[in-house]
Amino acid sequence: MAKREPLSKRIRFEVFKRDNFTCQYCGAKAPDVILEVDHIKPVKEDGTNEIMNLITSCFDCNRGKSSKKISDNSMIEKQRKQIEELNIKRQQLEMMLEWKEGVNNINEFEVDNIFQFINSYTDKYILADHCKLEIRQWIKKYSYESITNAIEIAFEKYFDNTDGSLTFTFNKIGAILHVKSMPEHKQKIAYIKGICKNMFNDYDIKQASIELLDNYNRGYSLDSIEKELKSGSFKSFREFINYLRD
Repeated sequence: MAKREPLSKRIRFEVFKRDNFTCQYCGAKAPDVILEVDHIKPVKEDGTNEIMNLITSCFDCNRGKSSKKISDNSMIEKQRKQIEELNIKRQQLEMMLEWKEGVNNINEFEVDNIFQFINSYTDKYILADHCKLEIRQWIKKYSYESITNAIEIAFEKYFDNTDGSLTFTFNKIGAILHVKSMPEHKQKIAYIKGICKNMFNDYDIKQASIELLDNYNRGYSLDSIEKELKSGSFKSFREFINYLRD
């Protein structure tokens, strides 16, 4: 007689999961019944602990199954179905891996293109390769068009064809992308705060954010606030804040 080897918890769980936690003899499901793992070909007939020879059975069917044995045909049919399902899963996994590899290749192609596009703005200096890490983060969050537009804005505004300027300009690209992804009113608020920062020594970014957003929420025109600010009417940031509160 073959020696019965104990089944591990992992194997039991895999069998239950495969059989949808349902007794394959009577259809009863957990937790209504206690489930056990049964051997399709009994151990005394040299049945193994291979998962293909294991099946989910409820306690009652497993104890009194002599009158409810699964026929040889149903055992073969179940094994055939399992093999087909495993093959389908393998094919789908291969397709997913192929798709993921293709996506990675496309992403790297975009990274290289953007890297070269940035370097095309200067004849003297080239970005360090580690900058590609930042570019990969941009690609995850923003469209290719948004990135190239931000690059054009940054180089037009900040670049003066020096090594330090290239690094500074590159760092500004991320900031521009962040601002451009905001709703329009938040972009305008960010722009007005930038004017305040350059205009006032006592500038408080937190206070500016609170007051400008409050004015917007109360229906005041941010364009009018920008125009008044640029007129030079305010000698200090405090005067500007008081204007917003009036």
